[in-house]
Amino acid sequence: MTVVLQSIAIRCLRIALLTVAVYLTLLATGHDHGVSEATDPYQVQAVQTTANLSQHLTPLADLEFGDVAVGRLPVITVDPGVDYQRVSGFGAAITDSSAWLIERKLAPAARQALMGEMFGPIGIRLDFVKVPMGASDFTHNGRPYSYDDGPADPALRHFSVAHDRAYILPALRDARAQNPMTEFMATPWTPPGWMKTNHSLGNGADHAMLLPGDERPWAAYFVKFVRAYAGAGVPIAAVSPQNEPGVPTLYPGLNLPAASEARWISRDLAPALAAAHLHPEIYGGDLGWGPTTDYDRTLLRQVPRHALTGLGWHCYYGSPGSMAALHQIDPSLEQIVDECSPGLSPTPMSEVVISALRNWASIVALWNLALDPTGGPAQRPNHGCMGCSGLATVDPKTGGVALNATYYDVGQASAFITPGARRIASGHFVNYRYPGPGVNVVSSGLDDVAVQNPDGSLVLVAYNNSAAPIAFAVAWQGRAFTYRLAAGATVTFVWNRA
Repeated sequence: MTVVLQSIAIRCLRIALLTVAVYLTLLATGHDHGVSEATDPYQVQAVQTTANLSQHLTPLADLEFGDVAVGRLPVITVDPGVDYQRVSGFGAAITDSSAWLIERKLAPAARQALMGEMFGPIGIRLDFVKVPMGASDFTHNGRPYSYDDGPADPALRHFSVAHDRAYILPALRDARAQNPMTEFMATPWTPPGWMKTNHSLGNGADHAMLLPGDERPWAAYFVKFVRAYAGAGVPIAAVSPQNEPGVPTLYPGLNLPAASEARWISRDLAPALAAAHLHPEIYGGDLGWGPTTDYDRTLLRQVPRHALTGLGWHCYYGSPGSMAALHQIDPSLEQIVDECSPGLSPTPMSEVVISALRNWASIVALWNLALDPTGGPAQRPNHGCMGCSGLATVDPKTGGVALNATYYDVGQASAFITPGARRIASGHFVNYRYPGPGVNVVSSGLDDVAVQNPDGSLVLVAYNNSAAPIAFAVAWQGRAFTYRLAAGATVTFVWNRA
């Protein structure tokens, strides 16, 4: 067994031991299979990741709620009596590049171990995958593609997902094999070039728009894609009409104004899917946190509610408060973060997870699941995501795998928050604002988010977004415990509700 596999095996064992400990606690307190034997309901399991990874999802000594003096410490009061949105899951994108690295550059044992770490029950249990419909900026050979390249084909007679059968679909099936609850969201970066005004897959100078008369073929393209993927064992649970519409790109892109997207969803996409008896959820927008809320407001005004599930967001150029603002306009619409790339966002990934959940996100997903040591492979010139990294780094020359800090930061939430959890009230000590590009959108201090899982267990995730240790207290049901969190560290507390 290689050093990499040994490391992965040790990590799996550590998480497995913590999972067993939490399970046994819940079992003993009567929240599984109706067992009623009681132990101390105030016992708390803790797991931590430090900034230098000297601890990485490391189980710590148990804590206990008790009668303690908290003095002037900041107190996170957890109140399950006040709840907010349902939390559906956590994930990342499996791009062409990610899938190629995983399926073509890893030995079978290493591939299985990595996918187990990502999606498996003894890993961090990701359960959401964003799937580009065709090429994004991350293609392993740098060549963009669609599923119907060539001469104009409005009847889509030449549509085919054959390109994806070699390594993309196998990677997606691997994820689902590890976690059968994994949901897939498909998003195009571009229609075929013959559907566009610039007759190209790219969107240089933002001149690429959908040609009049190709609205219905473009909707039919979605129908064919969803059917083809379902037939290949990858059911598509959700779609969004366009990735970052109106952003000028040399890689695949499309200028799709808000009114055009609203009209196309209403008149073409939703009716075409319904007529085909396909019912993926539809998320509009798929833009940065701001200042793009005018785009989303247009969708809210012009798309019928039955045709729009919610709004997709990327964690760039704005504050997560944009989601809260749109939630206030229409609380019935879901908010999801379906892209945030480590190395591109200046906000720590622990903060992205916490702040997104605190601002009504039901899903938090990062960008590439895996990249190589250079942050690629990507279409050149890589002007879209320079310096980006994945949750894992795969060396295509050696077949080595390294789990990155982002993996552990996301795992501090995803390994313990189960689908169907409800965010609940908890104390809050930082602000979310956007001072400008390249700056952390969260003020210095202690941040946190709390949820109640469907089984009744409570989870509190806290992050120290400062350069010095922070001592604080956690209060619940009139009792408390104190904790000291190192700078840049993330801690998760899990306990059973009495």
